[in-house]
Amino acid sequence: MSKSDHEKLASRLASVLLKLNQGESFSPQDLADEFRVDERTIYRDLNRLKGIAERSLDGKYRLVPEYQGKLHPKDLETFAKLVGVEDLFPQNSSRFLMALLDTLSQSSFLVRGHRYEKLKPHDAQFQQLDKAIRGRKRCTLTYADKRRSLEPYRLVNNKGIWYLAATDDGRLKSFSLSRISQLMVGSDGFEPRVDIQRQIEEEDDVWFGEEKTEVLLSVAPQVAYYFKRRKLLPLQVIDKELENGGLIVSSRVSNENQILSLVRYWIPHVRILEPGWLRESLEAGVKLYLG
Repeated sequence: MSKSDHEKLASRLASVLLKLNQGESFSPQDLADEFRVDERTIYRDLNRLKGIAERSLDGKYRLVPEYQGKLHPKDLETFAKLVGVEDLFPQNSSRFLMALLDTLSQSSFLVRGHRYEKLKPHDAQFQQLDKAIRGRKRCTLTYADKRRSLEPYRLVNNKGIWYLAATDDGRLKSFSLSRISQLMVGSDGFEPRVDIQRQIEEEDDVWFGEEKTEVLLSVAPQVAYYFKRRKLLPLQVIDKELENGGLIVSSRVSNENQILSLVRYWIPHVRILEPGWLRESLEAGVKLYLG
């Protein structure tokens, strides 16, 4: 397929998806006439949207009932976050959707994301947990050689790895999907807590914890650009831009290992200013390595 054909395909699919989302119905011949292609081309297009569009008894295609009245501009943002491109394209527009499709069809955009964990070995567990979350059902599983009873809230993909966000004895924790075994979904229901749901939404990592430690760091001028371009630290805030081009940056973490590994990566350009005990922990670790 040529570049021009890819562009035309992306444009057609974007237009069809927007029609579906706006509640329109259409026959393959309607689309063939609109896009000036033959019906076989339209049938191939609609086959790509299997599970999203379905054919009714009158021969016209509509959005599947599961999604009717439920797709909103926010869904595009959610999808964009899942693939890691939420800041790359304009939001809430046909061009945004076309850009995503254009990326997949190898046209003018090329987006390189994270290398993702293969989900296939864990498909059955993923589906079980998804059902448990939607049905608000408690589940039991084995994790780190320990049998646990959990209340599952969300499946979270963080840096290409899937985690289960769940409460264990009332405390929010994350569990790597690949390390879960002997999963059983029970019949007992639970009522999700609003504060737990909010915490999951607001965290930008999977180090869940009620208590946060604020960390103050200095960033050297040589690497300041990277920290200004995007957030490289958990809950990063640029507190001050220095005259020499450096930065004073703050971060909030639930566990010291959440920040120490990142600072080690940026040595010698990033230094911990506060708290003192965390700076000393970093220095002790570096000395142990060098010694």
